[in-house]
Amino acid sequence: NEFNTSVNCKTGCHPVNGFCEFPSECRCQPGWQGALCNQCVPFPGCLHGSCAKPWQCICEEGWVGSLCDIDIHPCSAKPCTNNSTCIETGDGGYICLCAQGFTGKNCHLKKGPCIINGSPCQNGGTCIDDNGFAPHASCLCPSGFAGNFCEIDRDDCESNPCENGATCTDIGAGFSCFCPHGYTGKLCSSRVIFCASGPCENGGTCSEHPQGGFECICKPEFVGATCKHHSKNISLFGVNTGTKRMQNYKLPTKAHHRSVHHQAQEILKITMKETIQNADPLLSKSQMICFVVLGLLTCLVVLGTTGIVFFSKCEMWLANAKYSHLLRKKKNFFLKSSNGENLSVNIIFPEKIKLTNYTKNYTAI
Repeated sequence: NEFNTSVNCKTGCHPVNGFCEFPSECRCQPGWQGALCNQCVPFPGCLHGSCAKPWQCICEEGWVGSLCDIDIHPCSAKPCTNNSTCIETGDGGYICLCAQGFTGKNCHLKKGPCIINGSPCQNGGTCIDDNGFAPHASCLCPSGFAGNFCEIDRDDCESNPCENGATCTDIGAGFSCFCPHGYTGKLCSSRVIFCASGPCENGGTCSEHPQGGFECICKPEFVGATCKHHSKNISLFGVNTGTKRMQNYKLPTKAHHRSVHHQAQEILKITMKETIQNADPLLSKSQMICFVVLGLLTCLVVLGTTGIVFFSKCEMWLANAKYSHLLRKKKNFFLKSSNGENLSVNIIFPEKIKLTNYTKNYTAI
């Protein structure tokens, strides 16, 4: 090849499968091995096989499979026990014909109480009969149950498994722990790391408390338990430089030179301006306009109704007055035309006359 044209390789080095860069050297191409690079490399994992070319796995006599790992004659290893008969299936497998009283793939299990009579165990218990050789079956009970047949539900909280003052509750096959504040886990044995969730906002630094909980050390322009609020409406005066602002306390609305003590006895003096918030009016401008318009309309309706009633009464009064005047006038006329005779004039009013039905134009009687 191109490497050994100018360099003399090791004597006997395969001219195709080997090459060299220095004299008396024989380096193998991929898939070949040996001192002279004349041996192929079989497929990785090939157990009972060889190769004629690289990455092959040609099985030896008595072995099959892609990796030559399956024995064609498995019964030669006598896998069947207790005087059972082994039969080969031809594909590398076998079947055991068990003798009387035995069972299992290799006839290694005796048909004991657990197989003959079935498992008497309750609540998920495991039947045990010493592989069939025990005279009676027994039960291996899961956690939380007891008794010969695992029929007794044991109180799992009896041993006080919960830690750090947690409350234990028995829930059948197990128990549950109600953890106090600051603890977690099945047994409440692990402390809650509050700062792991990143509760501090706007670049605040989270600090765990030894007794549980956390506090946020805010940047100067932010306030609040989690540094959430901007301090644009708060004026800070007399703040000592280099002093950290501890925000684990909620500041009152009106605070004048209140001192907050840090664990290192650092003092922070904070003065806050009293912020005046104008309360929103009860009614907006549009609502006021609506109420005024509705009030005016109501007044007009009331005045119109009053005017109609008043004019109706006046009309009836005028009609009655005019009618009375006409009656007096006719009476005087009859008295003058009697020529001194004594006449009695009786004016009979029609019964049930509604004077309000008269109009303004009246005819002489």
